[in-house]
Amino acid sequence: MDPLAGDRIVVRYRLGEGGPGDWRPAPNPALERSPSLSDLTGILVDETADALLVERDGTVERLPRAAITSIRQLSRRVVRNSAIRDVERVLTEAAPAAERDEFDGWTVSADPGSTALRANAAVPLGREARAADVGRVRNWYIRRGLSARVVVPERLLRTAEIAPRPGTEYEVLVDDAGAAVEVPGDDRDARRSWRARGYGLHHTFQVLEL
Repeated sequence: MDPLAGDRIVVRYRLGEGGPGDWRPAPNPALERSPSLSDLTGILVDETADALLVERDGTVERLPRAAITSIRQLSRRVVRNSAIRDVERVLTEAAPAAERDEFDGWTVSADPGSTALRANAAVPLGREARAADVGRVRNWYIRRGLSARVVVPERLLRTAEIAPRPGTEYEVLVDDAGAAVEVPGDDRDARRSWRARGYGLHHTFQVLEL
């Protein structure tokens, strides 16, 4: 998912002319040769066709796109896995459900008449949830004549262990009071709108169809 202005990110880049220097002491005597890559963590201020402008410790650094090897979007603040589970539980329990059950760390919901994202989805809310138990999740939905859908929050489980293909990405944004909303990752206008209203990234999740 591509970051937006105001997001906290970590950028890996090749050291060289036009970009910031390495934050590590150089030369490093423990290395046979000087490092060729470094990382920069900060707030994305702006972006152009040629570079990203990232604020780190009050200084705006220019990172040429040609030097960037990867960009990873981070939560607005450091977020523990337990906090991800707490927010996911609030979102899940707020969704309509004619039937809801919990087993093996999974919370499964069913509401055949609803089109809400979580109305007919399983979420690994318990610490004991494992990807290996997804077969039991699938059978729970099959017995009800429903297709199995799984919400996989980042860091809680590996999506590759559940389905062979990536799912649909979503952001979970929270405000200073802790209110949470979920926004499709491909809807840049909605993502910008919620940020403008004071919401920041808490975590992301993927929806996988089994």
